[in-house]
Amino acid sequence: MTRILTAAILAIIVSACSSKLHIPTYQTSNTVAHANDELSIQYLGVGGHLMRYKGAALMTAPSFTNPHFLRVGPLMPISSDTETVDRYMPPADDVSMILVGHAHYDHLMDVPHVMNTQAKNADVYGSETMKNSIMSKVDKNRIHALNDLLGDNNAAGQWVYNKDRSIRIMGLKSSHAPHFMGITFMRGEYDKPRESLPWHAFGWKEGQTIAYIIDFMDAENVAYRVYYQDSASQQPAGLVPDIADGKAIDIAILCPASFAQVDDYPESVMASTEARHFILGHWEDFFSNDPAGKQRFVRATSQDDFMERFRAALPATSSWAMPELFSTQYFNHQGLIN
Repeated sequence: MTRILTAAILAIIVSACSSKLHIPTYQTSNTVAHANDELSIQYLGVGGHLMRYKGAALMTAPSFTNPHFLRVGPLMPISSDTETVDRYMPPADDVSMILVGHAHYDHLMDVPHVMNTQAKNADVYGSETMKNSIMSKVDKNRIHALNDLLGDNNAAGQWVYNKDRSIRIMGLKSSHAPHFMGITFMRGEYDKPRESLPWHAFGWKEGQTIAYIIDFMDAENVAYRVYYQDSASQQPAGLVPDIADGKAIDIAILCPASFAQVDDYPESVMASTEARHFILGHWEDFFSNDPAGKQRFVRATSQDDFMERFRAALPATSSWAMPELFSTQYFNHQGLIN
């Protein structure tokens, strides 16, 4: 294991020099007035997105703590940098649901602090491993495991609603792309609650990886449908089943990181969702990342290769964005506004 980790770290160091290309990012214009019936999606970095529609708000797991890559082995202690979280986390009192795609540290480690400080009215949804990883720090009644409710590419899963039924979600079985040379680090599950949060990166086990269908509701009708995943997936994992209500997917959020470690990604998910707009999340280098600084493409991933394949698969009628940190995109029923 030590040799594997050393090889992986060396590969990351070498690849760190390969992402010097211009990054076409999307940044919000603050001069545009927006209507109440628009959906807004703010990018928080890594897998985090804050979505709002008519007073309803949902967040995918935010991550602001970015330990140096030399600290993410199985022996170095890491923990949530609560000062950084408090500095950059937007107001989230209106958030009712937080979605966790998988339970690695870069998706889950900051969630307990966010739930106890900024998003006190939110429940969190994810895998059984996610639940057991954070139960020592978050009220168990606010944590929901979806393993038994998941759909897959062949069959829809069960809808789960927030308390006022303004948002509903469906979890889909997905998978996590290998990190390096076919190796996926931090695999495994927790089948019972931990007595404390994991203290090193390898303690944050992946668990069942989940993609999500997110519906923002107008009464009993779906106003906007969003597809979300926080890891590149090996098809057929992560593909969308027939949901049978005839509602198309308006926005699909994809993950460039580690895309080359699986086959037919992002093409398979793009074809499955047929979204009108695509958002590239988890695109930036998050090792020792300064949210206030200039961002570069994620290490060990070829930006050129990903963008060539992504653009080739992009439907002629679809738009796309790779958003800058903390920028917000707005959508109406005709598509992207700004």
